[in-house]
Amino acid sequence: MSIHFIDSHAHLTDDAFDDDRDAVVAQSFAAGTRNIIEIGCETGEWRPALDLAAKYDGKIFAALGLHPSCAGQYSESAFAELRKLLDDKRVVAIGEIGLDYIHMSTTIEQQQEIFAKTLDITKEVKKPIILHARKNNINGDYGVYEDLFRVLKQNWNASSGGVLHCFSGRYQDAKAALDTGLKLGINGIITYKKNNDLRETMAKAGLQNILLETDCPYLPPQRVRGKRNTPAYIPEIALFIADYLNIPIEKVAEITTQNSIEMFDLK
Repeated sequence: MSIHFIDSHAHLTDDAFDDDRDAVVAQSFAAGTRNIIEIGCETGEWRPALDLAAKYDGKIFAALGLHPSCAGQYSESAFAELRKLLDDKRVVAIGEIGLDYIHMSTTIEQQQEIFAKTLDITKEVKKPIILHARKNNINGDYGVYEDLFRVLKQNWNASSGGVLHCFSGRYQDAKAALDTGLKLGINGIITYKKNNDLRETMAKAGLQNILLETDCPYLPPQRVRGKRNTPAYIPEIALFIADYLNIPIEKVAEITTQNSIEMFDLK
């Protein structure tokens, strides 16, 4: 049986791949990660993400947005360019967008305003959203999720679907995401030794609500922690999940791949 995986969140245009980008893509395809969603999350990444998708037409797709930590790049002209680029057939999602209460180039209020303005696009651009939510790790404040869901309910066309990328919250946050109409993006952090609560949350949410991702070059699996991450590690993440759930890896591949195909309307 041929196993087909999808990396639903990668940053291959990052300069960490400047010396061997094509080789990394080839290795990833050979490992079984047959499709990749490349994220262009700041103004300077939008065109490179589209170029990468064009180079690997039908295998790599793009998502474009303005990461909350880059919200300081917002301008009316940049927003108008983003809106135009979202009509490109290579763009399968809007993102990553959301809230980040650690790395801020604007105030929290401005982040929320730009997030809301971007969500308004989903009322005419029927593409899913890829969400970023990062809490304040210093005091354990999970209020970022409450703010995220509040802004979503006020501004988002939920029929377009979406994924809460790099999910690392509590089960109540996962349930709130699922109830809002989102799926959860699970990556290498699920393998980290101290993340048993996250593993239990993933199991409760169920594979039907999970997309696999790497967030490369960041957050590699435990075995290679500290090294550069690539989409070639998606099968390793899947195997860890399969072992944890005591099911065949083929089942993990089948369900999570289909979730991504449906989410991003991949042909």
